Amino acid sequence: MLEAAGHSVTALDMSASGVNTKTMEEVLTFDQYNEPLIEFMADLAENEKVVLVGHSLGGLNLAFAMEKFPEKISLAVFVTAFLPDTVHQPSYMLEKFIENSSAVAEGWQSVVSSATGYETFMKSTAFNLTPPEDLSLQTLLKRSGSLFLESLSKANKFTKERFGSVVRDYVVCTQDLLVIPSLQRFMIEHNDVKEVLEIPADHMAILSKPQELCQCILEFARKHA
Repeated sequence: MLEAAGHSVTALDMSASGVNTKTMEEVLTFDQYNEPLIEFMADLAENEKVVLVGHSLGGLNLAFAMEKFPEKISLAVFVTAFLPDTVHQPSYMLEKFIENSSAVAEGWQSVVSSATGYETFMKSTAFNLTPPEDLSLQTLLKRSGSLFLESLSKANKFTKERFGSVVRDYVVCTQDLLVIPSLQRFMIEHNDVKEVLEIPADHMAILSKPQELCQCILEFARKHA
């Protein structure tokens, strides 16, 4: 949909994710996990700028790219994503997620690192509005993952001068049962977010409400990029 609207789109798989050939045993830190995005940003032409869109844990991928390459990013869009601040460690919002939704967080950490219970858990949380065939495909393609809490808790804080200089917009997914709306709004309140749009999507907005999500991204880009 974004390409049909005239945009060039690059969808990256992080380390040990999607078709990336690394295994999770080789990816011990968030920096290692984020290498594909950092390499992509480093390879951009000097005068080229991009709009970054991050979903869920991907908000932290965006944040590290914003800290390292603020001059190459015209806009960062967070879609029911973890949005860190400049006061706490990068792990802080993940820790709030675990603290506020302990049962859901523990279930998520359990199923992303194992093969059991994934489809049942995700149907009741992240994929509650998503067509069942999309969840079935996701279950077949699933790979083990990590929240990288330990490495994020030791990482440097993001800075107002670099991370904070990039324009940030946020898409709140009001039917998200994983990263619940109150946590999404908590993260927005702790950041200088330019604009917020809401859509009635579950956690997997790209599957449950793709047209509405696309319109949000296009509107943000038109106004702020």
